[in-house]
Amino acid sequence: MRTPLPPKRWQSDAGNSGALISVPTCLTLGRVLLLPPLWLAALSGNGRLVALGLVLAGLTDFLDGYLARRLGLSTAAGARLDALADTLLLISAAAWLTILHPAVLREGPLLVVVAGIYVIGSAVSLAAAGRLVDPRQLSSKVAGGTLYGFAVFTSASGVYEPVLLRLATFALIISSAETIFRALRARSRADVTKIQASGSKSRQRSQSPHAENDVGRRASPSDRTASSATPMPSDTGL
Repeated sequence: MRTPLPPKRWQSDAGNSGALISVPTCLTLGRVLLLPPLWLAALSGNGRLVALGLVLAGLTDFLDGYLARRLGLSTAAGARLDALADTLLLISAAAWLTILHPAVLREGPLLVVVAGIYVIGSAVSLAAAGRLVDPRQLSSKVAGGTLYGFAVFTSASGVYEPVLLRLATFALIISSAETIFRALRARSRADVTKIQASGSKSRQRSQSPHAENDVGRRASPSDRTASSATPMPSDTGL
C-alpha cells in the first residue's frame, strides 16, 4: 500500500505566531496577486499579456485544488478563499475584455441579466450554505472553463466572436440556476434535520417523567410489603 505524502507547509514570516500557510493556499493567494499586474496590462492594451496571465491563473486554480486533495490539506477556509479568488478573477476578466474589446458592450443587456443572476446565485449560496459555489458542481466547472476559454482566445487573438460570448454566458446562467437550487435544497434538508432533532429531544423529555413515575409506582408495592412484613411490638408480645 502506498504511503501518502506528508503535508507540506510553509511557515509564515508574519511575527512569531507560528502560523502555517499551506502550499495550496499560497497558490490561491498567488492567483489573487496576479490581478493588479493584469489590470495594468489590460489598461495598456496588451491583450497577449492578459491571456498569459489568465493561463497562469487557471494553472494555479487547478494545482491548488489538486494539491489540497492529494496532500490532505482541504479546509473550509481554503475552499472559501479559492471561491473568492475565482470570483475576483471572473469579474476582472470580464472587465479586461470590455477594455480590450469595447464591442462586447453591444451585448450589454445580456451581460447585465447574466451578472444579476450570477450575483443572486452567489448570494443565495453564501447565505444558505456558507459558500459561493459547491466545488463539486459540474456546471460551475463547465461555465468557468467556457468563460476562461473565451477570455483567453479573445485576448490572445484580438478577435471578438459574439457567438462564443453568448455560449459562455448561457453556461453561466445554467450554473447559477443550479447553484441556487443546490443551496435551497441544502437549506431545506438542514431545516428538516433540525426539526427532527428538536422533536426527538422533546419526546425524550416527555418520556423521562413517566419513566420515573413508573419506577416509583413499581417500587411502592414492595415498600408496602416490606413494611407489612416488619413485626410490630404487639405481634411479638411486647
